[in-house]
Amino acid sequence: MKSNKSMVWGGLLLIFGTLWLFRLLGWLNVDWAYILPFWPILLIVAGLMLIVSRPNSSANGLVSLLITLAVIGGIANKTNGKLHRQGDWNFGWNDRDRDSNHWSWPHDDQDEETQDEDYLSEKKNQSGRVRTGNYSYDMDDNPTHATLNLEGGAGKFSLKGSTDQLFEASTKSNVVGFVASRTSNKLNKSTTVNLKMEEGKLSVKNGHITNEASIKLNPSPIWTVDMGLGAGKGDFDFSPFKVEKMKISTGVADMDIRLGSIHDHVQVDVEAGVASITFEVPQEMGCEVHLEGALNVKSMDDLEKQNNGYYRSPGFESATKKVVINFEGGLTKVKVKRY
Repeated sequence: MKSNKSMVWGGLLLIFGTLWLFRLLGWLNVDWAYILPFWPILLIVAGLMLIVSRPNSSANGLVSLLITLAVIGGIANKTNGKLHRQGDWNFGWNDRDRDSNHWSWPHDDQDEETQDEDYLSEKKNQSGRVRTGNYSYDMDDNPTHATLNLEGGAGKFSLKGSTDQLFEASTKSNVVGFVASRTSNKLNKSTTVNLKMEEGKLSVKNGHITNEASIKLNPSPIWTVDMGLGAGKGDFDFSPFKVEKMKISTGVADMDIRLGSIHDHVQVDVEAGVASITFEVPQEMGCEVHLEGALNVKSMDDLEKQNNGYYRSPGFESATKKVVINFEGGLTKVKVKRY
């Protein structure tokens, strides 16, 4: 009899593999926005099976699988988001009461309905149209430390080349726009740049998604990088920059990350779901990788497995420059390439 753990992982692989294959063959065309809200049904079925099944039966594995799928469905449904209007409280001066200077709430149902129709019509007209954006921040006060926070959903993200500015980004999207912001601390000469996607419901026409962001950074500050990417492709070349710390959170993504040896010690922390991530690490840097996860396919180049389960490059302990990668994933492929 198979263990519950084996049934859960086997069931997940079978279900997701079948769905992915049907999608590639064009046999599956489902609007998940209408299906995901019904994830509690899986919990109901799991509960019924627990009631009618015998203890230690094989049904327990199926119950675990249903609960796991329900959790995934609940998270996906939450992430999907709802179309909403920010800061639209609809209160203001009523023209008819202006002389008496009374604050009034609009309560004309027809007026509200017209405003809602106009808003939805505007959003519909924007849907499917490619919107471009350009963002930049200069080197005010010449910060010594800088942080980049990048939040993206599904799309293509890249970092190539440097700039005299602190930060530059060009974006292109037909789903939602991007928002950039910056905060600075003059006392410790640090600054933080944020680039993220706008909140809102994704609306895609004809199944075609355009969602891209291309970034450039200034090589002078010591950088801390925090990237949260849902799905898609990421191509990041950090070799010209003094990267001290990097945190990567991703769901279903294919990422190539090139690290440099300008900074003596680089710390990289990765949390991945179903992803393929390749790290390019300079030969002159000692490299250590810590792996945790259920199913990780790995290719470590010249790194050798140690008694503690870590992977280390030859001469790691005596190396003057080091990179340490902590990797935690579900169904992932992690590769280290030396250059």
